[in-house]
Amino acid sequence: MKINKKVLISSCFLISISILFHMNYYQYNSEYNQGEPKSSGIWATLDLNPSGLNNTRHQTNSVINVQGRLYNLFDGLGKPGYTVIIYVDGTPYSSFNDITDGNGDFDIAFTVDPFLDVYTPHILEVIVDSPVPPGDVDYTSYYSITINTTSYIELFDPSVPKILGEFLEFEGYLRYESGIGIPFETLNYYWYDGTNLIYSDNAFTNNEGEISDLYIPDWAGDDLSLKFNYSDTPFVAYCETYMLNKKIFSNISCNWNLPDPIVENRQFRIRGQLLSLTNYSISIGYRTIRILYESSIIATIDTDANGNFDYTHQLSNGTGLAHVEIEIDGPSGILSTSQFIDIEAAPILPPPSPPGEIPFQAFFMVFIPIMVGVVVALAGYGYYRYKKSDKESKVVNLPLEDKILNLKILKESGRLEESLSYLFNAIYMDLINAKYGRIRKNTETIRDFAIVSVTQLNLTPTTIYPFIQKVEEIIYAKPFQINERDFYSTLELFSPIYHQLTGYNFVINF
Repeated sequence: MKINKKVLISSCFLISISILFHMNYYQYNSEYNQGEPKSSGIWATLDLNPSGLNNTRHQTNSVINVQGRLYNLFDGLGKPGYTVIIYVDGTPYSSFNDITDGNGDFDIAFTVDPFLDVYTPHILEVIVDSPVPPGDVDYTSYYSITINTTSYIELFDPSVPKILGEFLEFEGYLRYESGIGIPFETLNYYWYDGTNLIYSDNAFTNNEGEISDLYIPDWAGDDLSLKFNYSDTPFVAYCETYMLNKKIFSNISCNWNLPDPIVENRQFRIRGQLLSLTNYSISIGYRTIRILYESSIIATIDTDANGNFDYTHQLSNGTGLAHVEIEIDGPSGILSTSQFIDIEAAPILPPPSPPGEIPFQAFFMVFIPIMVGVVVALAGYGYYRYKKSDKESKVVNLPLEDKILNLKILKESGRLEESLSYLFNAIYMDLINAKYGRIRKNTETIRDFAIVSVTQLNLTPTTIYPFIQKVEEIIYAKPFQINERDFYSTLELFSPIYHQLTGYNFVINF
């Protein structure tokens, strides 16, 4: 039987087409109709619950409960035993994770990172971490969230005391809750004198959140406090803080430490500690000061951290009272404090012995007068102690008519401060000298002598301290500010002291 070649070729072609068709049909059914995808296809779907978290704002360090399910989209069966973790803006937060249960469900308590930017939205997702999925995961949802935070103001007392009217330089920062400085922001500050608001303005931060220098009002007292507040709604919540300022002063005083005696033609060591006039706990450190002797500048030096200064000046010929002064520059003028000193004459030394003089002649010429002087001094001291103990049991009988007349003249001429200074220095100190033989040393302040009057002279503290504190206040803290009421109240404080020292009442008719 003869076979037609064309029929044979046609039959082979049809058979080939049929085989290819059945192979493709089998592959299609095995991949799709039987419900098992290829390893390179979609393996599972991860859905986040529609819990209302999307497009919401959350406080830093608050907790967000993120819930969802990992499952097979075709048959709805969950994928148990898989670890899922939080991602924010593509960054994994591995410590915030959960393992899917038998139904593929998970629940993650996420604490909002305090370092997230509060001014931009963030993408929060949940990603399958382990074991590695055998195929692709279809992540169908995510949350877009925004952040808000709290802030705080970090303040430190300035290391250098400042004068009213200057600018306060201190280490102060405006920070987020995380501790990062808030750059290029404006915050408010307020100065209070006691409870009274006396000045307010804005402060600014640099690129690190450091607060700029602040102006100290120059019409305030020394009892100052400083308040700050800041907010940037809705990104940063309101915050405020106070600082009780212990480094502000309006005038200066000095705790002098001068030699005794001070002798002409010798070196004179000028030293002391610079303090606030109204608050001795404030030492005025790191200040440039001028030292004046008899109104002439003799040195310009700096105080140390504790306000101490030390300078040695060569004295020339001359005895008697001299004036030493310390000056510093303030915004409204020069601040100064001063002290009077008593310069003694230099001792006269015996001339050198001429050649051929008897051995030890010069020694005896000096030694014998010294011994005589010592004997006389001891005798005089014994007599002085006797007279002093005798005086202390009696009141003073000292003619004061001329001094009281001078006091009246100073008052009636309107020189109230000078009259009260005269009351202390000329009348009170003369009475003390007459009764106790005690004078005020150059190194003793008015306050020092108040303590001496009570502890050494046994005067009544309830009368001495109010009087001397009043005099110190008028002379140093309120120069040229007192009135007649202050004058008469000071006389009333002095009256019981006068009676204790003299046995008479202190009466002046103006």
